[in-house]
Amino acid sequence: MVKMAKKNGRVNLLFGSIVFVLGAVPLVYSLYFLDRGPQIQAAGALPPDHPELPQGHPALDHAKELLALEQMSRSDPQNADYKNRIANIYYDMRDYQKAIEAYQQSLSLRPQDPSVETDLATSYHYLGQDDRALEILNKVLGYQPNFPQALFNKGVVLHVGKNDVRGAIAAWEELLRTNPGLPNRAELEQKISELKASER
Repeated sequence: MVKMAKKNGRVNLLFGSIVFVLGAVPLVYSLYFLDRGPQIQAAGALPPDHPELPQGHPALDHAKELLALEQMSRSDPQNADYKNRIANIYYDMRDYQKAIEAYQQSLSLRPQDPSVETDLATSYHYLGQDDRALEILNKVLGYQPNFPQALFNKGVVLHVGKNDVRGAIAAWEELLRTNPGLPNRAELEQKISELKASER
């Protein structure tokens, strides 16, 4: 569903995958946006070439990256980007609780970062806490009203998490209105049309 571009090249909603996101299996909305890299192994999955790793251990490449980032973060504790990169790794591992903790640490150092807050909201959505996700997305839209990732994700959370079709349509129509160059615009317009038809 819903993860969208960050200053560090990550992206927190699944804009580039909007066609897939708007497909027939709404619960598979990926929440990725534009350039975000491919999904990484879920926490607990064992790399096939490392069967000795205990359950829940991150893949070795992620473990190495996390260790390096945590060391850099300890050396430069005021660097919000390190916390955000740590959060992104946990997000990609689908360890959303740890992602939330790291996103919150990043935001404590650099408040009102719309991309980070949108990723935070997306993590809450994946944990089934849709009201909290919407609260954060509405906060983002309060200080950056036309932020595309937040508008798109809000529509996904409303549609998939809250079964609020009219609310989702309103969010996505606002997204189209305020972002004329939106990627895959035609697919989103088609989805809106389908939802409106289903409401008749």
